[in-house]
Amino acid sequence: MKRNYTALLSMSLALAAVSAAAVHAGEAAEGVLRSAIFYDISTMDVAKTTDDYMIPMNIFDRLFETRTKDGTAEVVGSLCTDYTVSEDGLTYDFVLRDGVVFSNGNTLTASDVKYSFERLLKAANMNTEIPLEVAGGQAVMDGTADELEGFTVTDDTHFTVKLDAPNAGFLAELSAPAMSIVDAETMETVQNFGSEPADTIGSGPYIVTEWVTNDHYTLEYNEKYWGDEPSAKKVVVSVIPDANTQNLKFQNGELDLLDLQNQDSAIVESSYKTQYADQLVSTPTVGMLFMGLNENNEYLKDVKVRKAIGMAIDVDMLISGIYSGNGQRQMGIIPSGIWAHNDALEGTAYDPEAAKALLKEAGYGDGDISFEMAMDSNASTNLQLVYQTVSQMFAAVGIKAEIKTYDHSAWLDLRKSGEMDSFIGRWGMDYNDPANIMFTFFGGPDKTKERSLNYPDEEIMARVSAARAIVDDAEREAEYQALEQKIVVEDAAWIPLLEELHLYCKGERVESFTPHWAGFSDYYAADVVLK
Repeated sequence: MKRNYTALLSMSLALAAVSAAAVHAGEAAEGVLRSAIFYDISTMDVAKTTDDYMIPMNIFDRLFETRTKDGTAEVVGSLCTDYTVSEDGLTYDFVLRDGVVFSNGNTLTASDVKYSFERLLKAANMNTEIPLEVAGGQAVMDGTADELEGFTVTDDTHFTVKLDAPNAGFLAELSAPAMSIVDAETMETVQNFGSEPADTIGSGPYIVTEWVTNDHYTLEYNEKYWGDEPSAKKVVVSVIPDANTQNLKFQNGELDLLDLQNQDSAIVESSYKTQYADQLVSTPTVGMLFMGLNENNEYLKDVKVRKAIGMAIDVDMLISGIYSGNGQRQMGIIPSGIWAHNDALEGTAYDPEAAKALLKEAGYGDGDISFEMAMDSNASTNLQLVYQTVSQMFAAVGIKAEIKTYDHSAWLDLRKSGEMDSFIGRWGMDYNDPANIMFTFFGGPDKTKERSLNYPDEEIMARVSAARAIVDDAEREAEYQALEQKIVVEDAAWIPLLEELHLYCKGERVESFTPHWAGFSDYYAADVVLK
């Protein structure tokens, strides 16, 4: 099925003369950037996805953005140019950038921001809880109120947001892709927002002009954009499920940017780190590869078993053997690159003999313990290898851990049910605040059921939730680090593994490329400078 945006902007006309065949055959016109993804996106609508952010990041704006400056991620104003916060931390007064228009010419107003918040709360499967923090958010989500009580529009460029409870990371949250601002007028008139390019309108530097299912999608420069004009005027993202095909196309000059995260590590080592060493760009994937253990499981509910599991995993071997050294071990929950990360946290050391002794102390002999490791069918090659290797490490200490693969939707359903025995997953940070991982996984019983598989300590959950209201950064950091000590070291409820180093290779046509601050495969196309 082919989706076309027929009302192309005047600047696109010259580029349109370049045939699709020429773009895919290495004959890219000036200003055209070509990259690839393994799987097609499912939607362009941030209210319906937590994975497909490439198009939303580039065609929408947010009130704030988190961008990398001098190697450090910081929250900067975007559609918002100024703000004040009340002394109690509950009320934010915002000033909206004047003169911004959407790509269809409609003017951005504070009412559009209000609409965007309320739309997320009314979504069938709300994928972000940020708008719930606004007073009256629960009522809108429940359907007992149509408008957000805590959101007041003063005029077209001024609005006030009142929270139910103080949240020191609120501005950082507003930079998350899910908080993209849409045009209320457009949303009330179109039928296929998120699936048809012509109906998917934003105020960002690009418009989406084409989406050919399982083949490619195209972004083109939005001439009505309020910010700086990007170097890449047209971006073609091809769906190429095979890593070898991606490699071949890049080496033939048919791709200008290659994401190496899911490429075979042996090829990365033998080819890209040698032949293309000067073209590599790297950034930490600000997030965490970890193992979740279901504390309702008859074996995994025993803290001694969970601690033994942590001792059985040789994380250094995973990094060197599977990721070719492109990663660093993590000891806690808050990853490197996020403030409040604790470099001094003493996590669990690899010690298989101690693991065996602990299992014996818990009353289990060789082979007595068995559980399932649920794997998503969409798992990358490296993640599949992690599953296999970890399963073998468990076998070495007498634990039977069977890997079972589920298709993506079934895997998600099983995890949400709270009945999944265990899984190895990766959490990537959506915004630059420790609450993004601490609160998401341990902020309440509903979160621990799905995210951390039935962690039972409600007192700790309450502390995690309350920590968001601590305005003093030093005090909040101390509380988060104390909570990590309890959850990771004492309870072994979170098995931290590693943070990957995300590598990209830029082609000969690319002058510079700044990856996403959190190491997403999705990137801001405006951060690519072409030669």
